[in-house]
Amino acid sequence: MAAFLANVGANASHRARSPLFTDGSFVLYPIPEAHAWAPPMRRLPDTWGDLAVHVDPDLEGDPPTYGDNCRVAGRAFGLRRAHPGDTIVFVARLHPRCGDPPGFFLVGSLSIAEVLADVVADPGPGWWDGNAHVRRARAGGTWNSFWVFRGDGRSRYFDHAVPFRRAEADHVFGATWAWHEARTELQTIGSHTRAVRRLVGRAERRLRELCP
Repeated sequence: MAAFLANVGANASHRARSPLFTDGSFVLYPIPEAHAWAPPMRRLPDTWGDLAVHVDPDLEGDPPTYGDNCRVAGRAFGLRRAHPGDTIVFVARLHPRCGDPPGFFLVGSLSIAEVLADVVADPGPGWWDGNAHVRRARAGGTWNSFWVFRGDGRSRYFDHAVPFRRAEADHVFGATWAWHEARTELQTIGSHTRAVRRLVGRAERRLRELCP
């Protein structure tokens, strides 16, 4: 088995800021879509107004799903090696409401039960219907070989966010990252998690141990 670390949600380039509350709970804001809203895409008016939003992962869906452009986007190539039994752990940039600087936190995981690979045409009705990639394509987007992963009952958002700082990164990845003085810890973690990371062996076990 393997674990994958995927960076998700609104980031530094977006005006929305995913909040982290003092009790450790959080709200993960999705990124906006580049396409105008049309059904069956989703909206989040309080955060993004009339823009369509890309709710992915959707760990509260029935079933929970995650999609990515594993065939055409270099950052997601690693997920082409994902199989049922593997786990995708999600890391996101959160902004503490207490006034502390933003940081990266583990926010949830999806235990893969099934994979729909290389979607180049509407697959018809199925468990994938609620996924953001399918919604966007059905609204007039492209069926561009994206992949969709179905999670089992263990898939969930965590009750509280788990800090993923330099100490945690070094613990998982074995102190293999370069921490340059000219770059902040946040910048370094962001650059190393821009692409989905596949972990096996000790690194996989250590990542899983961080998850509540």
